[in-house]
Amino acid sequence: MSAKKNEYKVGGDGRLYFTYNLGAEYELLPPVSAPFTYKFVAYEWDELTETEYFRIESAGKELPARFSVNQIKSMLAQFPHEQKAEGEPVELPLLISEVRAYYAAKLKQLRKANVQGNEKLKGTKYNGNLQAIKTLSENLRFYVSSGDEASAAELRENLSKLEAEQAKILDEKKVDLKILHKKADCELCKDTGVKDGRICECAYAISDKIKAYNAAERLARR
Repeated sequence: MSAKKNEYKVGGDGRLYFTYNLGAEYELLPPVSAPFTYKFVAYEWDELTETEYFRIESAGKELPARFSVNQIKSMLAQFPHEQKAEGEPVELPLLISEVRAYYAAKLKQLRKANVQGNEKLKGTKYNGNLQAIKTLSENLRFYVSSGDEASAAELRENLSKLEAEQAKILDEKKVDLKILHKKADCELCKDTGVKDGRICECAYAISDKIKAYNAAERLARR
């Protein structure tokens, strides 16, 4: 049986927040004893399991353990209770599921742009020039290794002309060479956003953009 997927609180802005607000306070009302309070004074995040935990204060003292959402729900369910203080919402750190969703969408857009770019180049000399450049490059390596500098110099000149022509075609057709070659922005994760099961540095660098994308998707599904 697979582990139950974590569920997180979605804010009005579509972003994910810790289930309980920082500073939130609940008063529990036991039927045969004095009321007591639980106050949320700190939160913790387990990056590996993407699980949220909370530190709670009761009767002015912090309880010795940290508590998961399910544990807190059980604690609050023991007695009737009232929320006395709302506290402040705290946004969750970047989730690996959000990273995967963002980079999947990015890849989809890249493939679409690649197709559009190749369509724009139809009827031009671009693809024919690519083969000519490949052949010239192979010949150039041969003449360089053979010490035939005169032939090598001629090939370099021809290559330079072809490459300039390629650049002109791309500019005129408004085609990005990087998109055309599907070159990854990040060599570490190859634009997946995840490396060795962990969020890649490139994803952390654009974490707000990733969160904004996922928030918009959640709002669109409402």
